[in-house]
Amino acid sequence: MSNKPKKKSRILKRLAIGVAVLFTFLALFVVAFVFNPLEGSVRDVRDVVPRGINFFVRKQLLAEDFVDFPEPWCWEDVSQTLGFSDLDDGPVGRSLRQAGLERALQQARDAVQQVRRDSGGWIDLLGDLIGTEIVVAGYMQDYTQQPPQPLAEPWWGCYLRVSWRVKAALGMAGFGLVQSQIAESGLSITSKDDLLVIELPGVGAPLYLKRHLDLLMIANNEHILEQSQRLIDGNRDEEPLGQMAAYTDGAVARIEEWADDNSILQPNVIDYVVEPNAFDSFHRFASSWPNPAHRDSMNERVLASFLNLRGWQMMTGGLMFDGTEGEQSLSATGQVVLNSKEHSAFQRSFYTAESKLRADWLDPFLGMVPDSACAAAALRMPVGEFIHSMFAALEPDERDLINEMVRRSSFQGQQLLDVNDLVDRLQIALLPRAGFVFRRNVPDMTRDSNGELNVPVANRSPMPQVAWVFWVRPDCQRILENLILMIRNNPGNFYIKKVWHLRVPFAGGQLPEPVTEFCNPQIPATGQVAMMVFRQFFLVSNSGPLIKDIMRTHYKVDGNRSMQMLPEYPLLERELPGALNGMVWLHGENLVPVLDDYMAFAEADSQHPDPDWLSIVRPQVEQEVRRAKFPRYPSKAAIPQSVLRGEFEEAVQLAMREKWRRERTNFTAADRDHVGQLRAMAQMLETAYVQVELMNNFIRYQLKLLLRQ
Repeated sequence: MSNKPKKKSRILKRLAIGVAVLFTFLALFVVAFVFNPLEGSVRDVRDVVPRGINFFVRKQLLAEDFVDFPEPWCWEDVSQTLGFSDLDDGPVGRSLRQAGLERALQQARDAVQQVRRDSGGWIDLLGDLIGTEIVVAGYMQDYTQQPPQPLAEPWWGCYLRVSWRVKAALGMAGFGLVQSQIAESGLSITSKDDLLVIELPGVGAPLYLKRHLDLLMIANNEHILEQSQRLIDGNRDEEPLGQMAAYTDGAVARIEEWADDNSILQPNVIDYVVEPNAFDSFHRFASSWPNPAHRDSMNERVLASFLNLRGWQMMTGGLMFDGTEGEQSLSATGQVVLNSKEHSAFQRSFYTAESKLRADWLDPFLGMVPDSACAAAALRMPVGEFIHSMFAALEPDERDLINEMVRRSSFQGQQLLDVNDLVDRLQIALLPRAGFVFRRNVPDMTRDSNGELNVPVANRSPMPQVAWVFWVRPDCQRILENLILMIRNNPGNFYIKKVWHLRVPFAGGQLPEPVTEFCNPQIPATGQVAMMVFRQFFLVSNSGPLIKDIMRTHYKVDGNRSMQMLPEYPLLERELPGALNGMVWLHGENLVPVLDDYMAFAEADSQHPDPDWLSIVRPQVEQEVRRAKFPRYPSKAAIPQSVLRGEFEEAVQLAMREKWRRERTNFTAADRDHVGQLRAMAQMLETAYVQVELMNNFIRYQLKLLLRQ
C-alpha cells in the first residue's frame, strides 16, 4: 500500500515532463515555423517605404476614428449641419450614389463582419489588421526603364502594423496543408521564397505578401517589396521616404507646428506625398489648364498668371481632423515643391515676394474688413506687375477701348501712351502688397429730386461688391490723387455719366477725404467705380458704400466691427505665423446671401425687364434703331410723329426685347444646381481660411474649415 502513492507521484512527474516537453516542442515549432511571439516591432514604417514612390498616404490609429465601421465618429455631427441635406439631395450626393458610394460602404461593412465570421471571431479587421497603422504607397511610372514610362496600372504597396493573431495566421498560411484547405474556398495561396502569393477569384494579377516583425507588406508587384527588403537589410543603394527632406520639412515639421499651435499632443492626421505630374491624367490636365489664352474665361486667363501646374514637382503635407473646440474642423498643412524653371516672368517676381511680419501689414488690413464681408484676401506681391497681368487677360477689344480712353488723357501734365504706361507711373507709389474685400451687392436705390436713380445700372449682375486695398509708399499719395483728378477732370474720355463725392462720417464729423464715385450704367453690377486715397491706403472698388464701410471699420466708428471681432477668429489667429505672404478668408453665413442672389438672377430669365432697366437702356436702343433702320432721319426729333409712334416704336420694342434676351441670365439647369450645391456648402461652413508662404521653389500652405453647428 505504501508504494502506490510513490508510483502515482512518478506518473504525474512523467506526465508533467511530457507536457512540458510537448509545450516546449510546440513553442519551438511556432517560433521556428509560424512566428516569434517575443520578436520586436518595426521602429518606423516610413523607413521601409522607398523614397522614389509617386504617392504615399499614411494613417495611424484608424480604429479610433469609427464608432461602427465604416461610419466615422464625427458623421452624426456633420450630417446634422445646416445645409448638409441640400448637399446630399443635390448633384454631389446623387453623383456619389451613382458612383456606388453607398454600395461600397455596405461592402466594407460586410467585409469587416465576414472576416470576423470566417475567423470564428479570431481576427478583427480594424483591431488586428488596419486599425493601428496603415500606409499605401506606389508608382505611376516604371523607373526600371529609361526614360520612365507610364504604367497601365499603378504598382502599389500596402504596409500594415498587425497583431499577433495576424502573424500566427500568416505563419500557418505557409503550410501546404493549410493552403490546400483554403483552396477549397476558391482562394489560391502559394509560397514563393519568402513571399506568400494570393490569387483572388476573378482577379487577374496576384497579390504578394511579406511580413517583417509586426509589419505586413502587401503589393501587386514584387518590385516595391524588393525595395522595402533592401531598406530592411540596410542596403545603402536604397533611401527611405521617411528621411526625405521634402517629406520631413513639408509634412512632418508642418504637422508638428500645427499641433503645437493648437495644443494637441497627438493629432488625428493623414499625411501624404504626391508627385502630381507622375499621374498621366494630371500631366495632360496641367498642360492645358489654366490656359493664359482662354477665349471665353477671363478668370482662367488671370489665374494662369499665378498658377502653373506643370511646375508642381511634389506635394507633401497632412490632413487633420479636430473637434476639441466644440466645433468640427478640418485642417490641412503642407508644401508644394516647384520647378522654378517653369515660372513666367510675373511668377518669378510673385513667388519671390518677401514675407513680412503680419503685424506690419496683414493685421491692420484684417482690421479694415467689415464683419459683413463674405470674403477677404491679402497678398504680398509686385502690384504693378499684377495689374499688368490683369490688363493683359482682358479681351483684345476691351484692351483697345481702355487704351483709347487713356490716350485721350494726360497724367501729371504728360500724354499717356496706353494703360501699361499709366500703370508704370502709378506703381512707384505702391508697396508690394494688396488686399481684397468681397461683400454682397446691395443696389444703391437712392434717387434724385426727379425720382431718377443716383447710380443707375443697366448691366444687372449678382456679382458682389469688391474693393482693392493698396498700401501707399510714404509721401506718394499725390501720385494717386492725380489719377482720381485725371478721371474727374475728363469724365467724357472715360464715358463717365455722373461723379459723386461720398462723405465718410467719422467721430461726430466726417473724414476730410471723400470717396469719389465715377458712374456709368454700363459698368456691370454696380454702375460705378469708386476711389479714395487716405493716408497709407489707396482704395478702388465697384462700390462707394463698401469703401465707406471699410474706412469706418478701420477706425471702429459707431460700433463698426471687423472680421477680427468674430468669435471664431481667435481659432484662426493662433495658427498664423509671424511672417507670411498671403491669406484668404471666407465667412459662410455672409456667403449664403451672395449665392442666393445668383440663384435669383438665374430665375430672372422668366421675368419681364424692370422699369429702371428700360429707362436706362432705351435712349441707347433708340439711337441704335434710328441708325440701323431709319438712317434718313438725322435725329429722333426729325422723325414724323406717325412713324415715331408706329414703325419706330415697334422696332424699338423689338430691339429692347432682344437686348433683354441677350443680357438676361443664361444660367442652365446645371448652373443652378451648381450654385445650389455651393450654397449648401456655404451653409455648412462657419468660416475658412488659407494662409501661404511663397518662395521661388515652394509654396507652404495651411488651411482650416470650421463647420457650423
